[in-house]
Amino acid sequence: MSIWPGSGESALGVAPRLLLLCAALAAQPAQAPADVLAQAPAAAPLFASDQPMEISITADFPSLCRPRETEECAFTPSRLEYRDESGRKRSIPIQIKIRGGWRSLSQNCSVPLLWVNFESSDVAGTPFEGQSQLPLTTHCGKGFSLEPTVRAIRRSDYEQYLLREFLGHRLYNLITDRSLRVRLLRIAYPKPGSDNSGVGHYAFFSEHFDSLAARLGAERLPRGSFDHTRLDAQSAATLALFQYMIGNTDWSIARERNTMLLRFAGDRQVPVPYDLDMSGLVNAAYAGPAPGLPIDEVRERYFLGYCQPGTEWEPLFEQLAAQQPAIMSMAEGIPGLSRNSRKSAAAFLRGFFEVIASPEQRRDRIVHACQPWPPAATDHTSALESGGR
Repeated sequence: MSIWPGSGESALGVAPRLLLLCAALAAQPAQAPADVLAQAPAAAPLFASDQPMEISITADFPSLCRPRETEECAFTPSRLEYRDESGRKRSIPIQIKIRGGWRSLSQNCSVPLLWVNFESSDVAGTPFEGQSQLPLTTHCGKGFSLEPTVRAIRRSDYEQYLLREFLGHRLYNLITDRSLRVRLLRIAYPKPGSDNSGVGHYAFFSEHFDSLAARLGAERLPRGSFDHTRLDAQSAATLALFQYMIGNTDWSIARERNTMLLRFAGDRQVPVPYDLDMSGLVNAAYAGPAPGLPIDEVRERYFLGYCQPGTEWEPLFEQLAAQQPAIMSMAEGIPGLSRNSRKSAAAFLRGFFEVIASPEQRRDRIVHACQPWPPAATDHTSALESGGR
């Protein structure tokens, strides 16, 4: 589910040619079907457009197996419908399964996150060509709770959380290509046997981890592969600064929490973030900072980057300052994002740029506030995992 005051050039006193140079450099998924890697390098039409796509997916959510409530969950046959460029309705057989994590629990989300599987023969010539498995991030929808009398959060709030999380992903796309591509959806969830009319919600598809690896000429590492001696310092710092910008503490490179590792040439490990819903940018009512940190709410920033040798902070600050106008205007292009959400996001991101515009603040709050190197076996996320979040 995300970024930075005024002119970055004047704030940091960076020569234009350096700014241009810097700008130019700019839940563990299920194992994808074998053809994901073979297909991913080809053009992926689904992620070639920024326009929201209207679809429907047949689903009876109360009957779907929940992976953190049942030991083994199988995929369930379903159908995805959309309209092609001529306006004709097209239907694709798919299989769906609830994704694990906090949002998979019935008490937390009545419309949980899904895995969507495709057969290559069914998607040839469609926007889904080249896709075998996609993670679908839904609006969660406590407003449609299995206990409908419990409505601590308005239904519309969940839609805005979803859109602000989508904004977070688009911001990281702007910062680095080593990020998951996303496609915004307007989606309905008719029950099996009913027609496809109904309430439309926002959702988004994300690129599969294996597809990202193939696109970048890298390899996705299995969970538990972190090796601090191989971690790419600049990539780790980029991720940490982004997470600081959006106010997220629900991540860890060393423990690979909400972080996937890619292996590039030279055996370099590059971290990629996912699941941004616990960030201050999203500011969900259910979110809170990781326990044990000296902050009380997600709108308070706390830097979790490493004191890793070889990290060059100034080029990163320069890059983000150069990208500030694009970052600050990104929310204006997100359909469905409310005026209040845009104002809230802008105010929050502006606070980040005020920090990096000040040599003293960026030194004290970021560079000198880094976490010990090498990383310890346990960190701020250990309690989250033992607590089931």
